[in-house]
Amino acid sequence: MLPAEPHHLSELFIAELRRLQWERIACLIEKERMTVYTPSHDRRAVRYEQQRLQRLVVDVAAAERSGGAAPEISRHRVYRIDARPAAGSRQDMPAPTVHLMAASPGEAAERAWAVHGRDGGLYRRGGGYRIASVEQALPEPGELF
Repeated sequence: MLPAEPHHLSELFIAELRRLQWERIACLIEKERMTVYTPSHDRRAVRYEQQRLQRLVVDVAAAERSGGAAPEISRHRVYRIDARPAAGSRQDMPAPTVHLMAASPGEAAERAWAVHGRDGGLYRRGGGYRIASVEQALPEPGELF
């Protein structure tokens, strides 16, 4: 069984994950003497996709057995959520930025508010903040791993 997917990522953690993947890919390209990276020639990328498809098959079978709706098929992306001080709050506090994985910008905003909008949460400190923007942080679509 795979470990749970991380949901709260810092910019540093995102950069480290990207660096490690690109280092691995660069070594593969050099070793295999590829002119262009081709995921179908990358055993690890193929294995990740097979594992993802196996999880999907298990989820669909479980949904059919339980009589529930079929699971939504979506790839998670890393989103950057920027906040701004709410009207009437202290303007001298820096606006927080959080990163997390979600299937859509709307889901990312909902998760950010659910985690950080509660009493004592990041968005409630210093007089309160509101979510100003939600943008995909990584330029390439699809799963991070």
